[in-house]
Amino acid sequence: MKKELYIIGAGSVGGHIALNIDEYSDKFNIVGFLDDDPEKIGTEQFGFKVIDKVDKALDLKTAAVVVGIAFPKIKRLLLKKLASNSSLSYPTLIHEKAWVSKSVKIGGGCIIYPGTTINFRSELQDFVVINANCSLGHHTKVGRYSSFAPGVCTGGHTTIEEAVDMGIGVSTLQDIRIGRESTIGGQSMVIHPVEAKSAVAGVPAKTIE
Repeated sequence: MKKELYIIGAGSVGGHIALNIDEYSDKFNIVGFLDDDPEKIGTEQFGFKVIDKVDKALDLKTAAVVVGIAFPKIKRLLLKKLASNSSLSYPTLIHEKAWVSKSVKIGGGCIIYPGTTINFRSELQDFVVINANCSLGHHTKVGRYSSFAPGVCTGGHTTIEEAVDMGIGVSTLQDIRIGRESTIGGQSMVIHPVEAKSAVAGVPAKTIE
């Protein structure tokens, strides 16, 4: 029997999952969306109804939930709120056209888009989103709630801490550490460590105001 699946967030990530769930898993039936945008509640988005606000998940029993939100800090806030409902489960969804090496560790609630490759001995903690066509070098470590936009490439032994937002096409050299809650602008080349809560951009990436 398939498990009921609720998607939090009727935006781009949630919509992608709703439209393509069969390419990620055959274990779920999507019930609908939960979203805090009052203009979406009661409407149909991506073929499924927006049932209610996110708080509705606090009343669900033993349901599976996908957090279809890319923004790391918003994602973290929502999950801390939902933690009081211990009956919820958060499946990891890996697209059938992603390649994940043996010896890779992936936590709960992650979403791995098509075209992504993850090399050996990499580690993704819980609720990481890796968008399409990313390439993670060997021994890459990604902290909870972090999100990669399409086309991010990491060199081997890159460490990305908690709640980092990696923009489109970002690349890192080997052995780079990016501190927690940082934002890396699109098409940046990161060749130096990035301190926590920084915003950097450019080639090479430098701190921006």
